Amino acid sequence: MIFRKPLNIRSDIQNALIYLLFILATLNLAGSVSSMVPAILTKRLHISYYLLHWLQWIPFIYICFRIIPTSEFHKRPISYWLISLALIICISYELHHSYVLMVSHDIPHSYEASGHFSILYLPIIWTILASIFIYTGLKKDILEFNKIGFALIGLMVLKLYGYDVWQMDNISRISAFIVLGIILLLSSFAFQRLKNIIRNMVDKKEKTEENTD
Repeated sequence: MIFRKPLNIRSDIQNALIYLLFILATLNLAGSVSSMVPAILTKRLHISYYLLHWLQWIPFIYICFRIIPTSEFHKRPISYWLISLALIICISYELHHSYVLMVSHDIPHSYEASGHFSILYLPIIWTILASIFIYTGLKKDILEFNKIGFALIGLMVLKLYGYDVWQMDNISRISAFIVLGIILLLSSFAFQRLKNIIRNMVDKKEKTEENTD
């Protein structure tokens, strides 16, 4: 991809290579790195091997910020979903592995840490990512990012209150439902504000087109 211009690589081949990179990065974190964590906890591997795999983020970030903006990859709506899905999975797995390694000393503790991360921290991470997607979609007028952000929020709520909440004790469960009520209330205000912003953007675009004509 670095030498795509000197080699005159066709745009469809470039897109295929970008797809391949995202798929390989996702499979690496979900597969090989997941098996690396138990090996580190049992002292069969040194922690430096885990730090070494962070190098995979270099081509990932380079592709996202330097190659995709100048390519035809983003011209297909499905591409936004692919890059977002790869980013969500990679960040979720990366933070999960890092958390387990930081708080666990052996395999039994790693199971407890993994469950704690899934119930407590993963919904927070998804909410932050969803907010970033929605903000980016509004700022750059990309509708697909808005859809992805709201879809991720819906998935987070479904996971948290359809499964995770029943793994909590009664006090935590009541608190979770109170938080859900607050989230739904804030979401209604946010959606109303978002609708007004989109309406203003559409009106502004129509006026610009009329002035151009």
